[in-house]
Amino acid sequence: MSAENNRSIVTEERDSVLCGVKIGEHSFEPEAITAEIKERVLSRGCNLVYIRPKFNTAYPQENFINWARFLAENKIYFHFGYTVQHPPKGQESQFTPETVAKMREVAGEYFLGDAISEPGTTYAAKAPGYFRNTPRHPRDGCDQTDGFETMAEGHAHYLKTIGGYAAVNKKLGMPNVLSIEATALAKYNLEAGANIPILEVMNGSPDIMLPSIRGAARAYGADMWGTLIAHEWYGGFRHEDILKRKRLELAWKYVYMQGAGTIMFESGDEAISSYGHSYGEDSVLIKEYRAAIENTAKYIKQDSRPKGGPKCEVAFVWGRHEAWTGFCQSSVWNQFHREQWGQNDPEYSWRILDELGAKRQWTDGANFGDYDASAYPAYGTYDIIPIEAPLEVLAKYKYLIFIGWNSMTDEDMDKLYNYVENGGKLLMGAAHLNTNTARDGKFIPVSQEKIEKLFGCRLTGETERTNFGTKFMFNSQNEGMLYPGSYSFICDPLYSAGYVEYAKTELCGAEPLGFISDCFWDDRTDINSVLEHRIGKGCATLVTSINYPGNPALYPLYRAMVREFVTASARNCDLTVCACDRLRYTVYENGKMYLLNTDYDMPIAVKVIHNGKEQVVTLDSLELKTIQI
Repeated sequence: MSAENNRSIVTEERDSVLCGVKIGEHSFEPEAITAEIKERVLSRGCNLVYIRPKFNTAYPQENFINWARFLAENKIYFHFGYTVQHPPKGQESQFTPETVAKMREVAGEYFLGDAISEPGTTYAAKAPGYFRNTPRHPRDGCDQTDGFETMAEGHAHYLKTIGGYAAVNKKLGMPNVLSIEATALAKYNLEAGANIPILEVMNGSPDIMLPSIRGAARAYGADMWGTLIAHEWYGGFRHEDILKRKRLELAWKYVYMQGAGTIMFESGDEAISSYGHSYGEDSVLIKEYRAAIENTAKYIKQDSRPKGGPKCEVAFVWGRHEAWTGFCQSSVWNQFHREQWGQNDPEYSWRILDELGAKRQWTDGANFGDYDASAYPAYGTYDIIPIEAPLEVLAKYKYLIFIGWNSMTDEDMDKLYNYVENGGKLLMGAAHLNTNTARDGKFIPVSQEKIEKLFGCRLTGETERTNFGTKFMFNSQNEGMLYPGSYSFICDPLYSAGYVEYAKTELCGAEPLGFISDCFWDDRTDINSVLEHRIGKGCATLVTSINYPGNPALYPLYRAMVREFVTASARNCDLTVCACDRLRYTVYENGKMYLLNTDYDMPIAVKVIHNGKEQVVTLDSLELKTIQI
């Protein structure tokens, strides 16, 4: 959000959250818009509306100005969407620069701008013909599904496409360019020129998608990020299903506690028309949608959420040129005609995050500690942070973990070295050191000088392909990290699951944490699978496989490493939370803690220990509760 429009929102003592609805999902009648705003926004205590005119339709410009004036008079924030993606024939937008200027004049801060909608889904995940009844109106070849040679080319092409739309809105004089994104690609929309990212919720897992948009916003300095709850479409296919109806309540509570600055409801409160069903405004289902909107607006007004978003000590790194969308994707960067562009080990790596939020099985002998901290990172949540984030942003996290695709650069290595030197704890695989941006499997590592500096080892250029497991040293150099080690190495090697290719290394400062073995006895080999390197106040950990963690044979070892990093963050935290893994919680800087029971049917008890003080909180099913620690 631009500074002049953002001032009144962010200077309030408490965090300001906007709540509202989308107009235009199922119907759009210009002469009825004002009455619709009164009924669907004002009467329900909301202060935000997203207006989506019909595609490819020219409207009298006075309509937009009148709506803007009416909305400002009633202190309702508003923005439009799809206007540059589906303009009238021969035009770049449904607006003229004069109209935009007049709307800014009459509405001031309440006019948020215009949104580029679903760009990641359309231009990075779906083949041509996805919108069969609504042509995409290709801009600069955005429908290209052949011809890229590298991930860098796909990345650049996406930025060109989205940047073209953003440029039109900027040329029109929009106060802000929003992006409404159903995938994990919000980072690229910000890179391309958007400045308010909005996540469409319930498309991919909110446990993963919300950290991705929040991390992108923090990396690019976006003053606001928000959510659009597309529950009619993505809360479930069976509208009358009881769990779907409960899921709506969990959705708005969850996005609120995770720090969303906008909570919009896409549809459902005026009509339901999806999956072949049709329900009118008097339906019980639609009344429930309306109640959810009213309850959200009421809760936001009553609660005082601190600014700054929830505390995060753990961040997963979004690698350079990464194209995983987290939602409805089979090929990366829209390259549908060559198998090497289909999802593979780099993209499968993100499945590690599917496990977070669930405790490790009670039978897992590598789950250590005085209590089971394996479900949540410190303070309950994590971010997904782009590798391009400035060092001062990365430095806010105690733990950085690489999992998906990355194309390494010397500059990135220098930044990561500084991060570790100043106390950071870093985990990555040798695959993440690859500079090759093609999907041909060739491993071309970053310079030996940079590898030696960060990880205290040299890659010999040779590899060992083996189906052996790993034995761990008893003690890690990272305080509080507990691996299944043995003082004598008389133990079974663990996590063997097939053939993995390890880079052979020469140590020049690093200490082995794990080595390859397939023998019960003390048989230490010279193939190190895991290395640790102390630098200044921090430690860099390298899993030496050149396979990505999504490789089925490597996954068990890398998963164990990731789970231990996450568990150690909670184990080393000043806050201890004991509960079943249906709990979700966040903590803000002033100590305000949000606890949500995501169990549909049962209450849960939560034990919270802070500075020696213990309290037990009971949550009914679906209940959101706050406490001060």
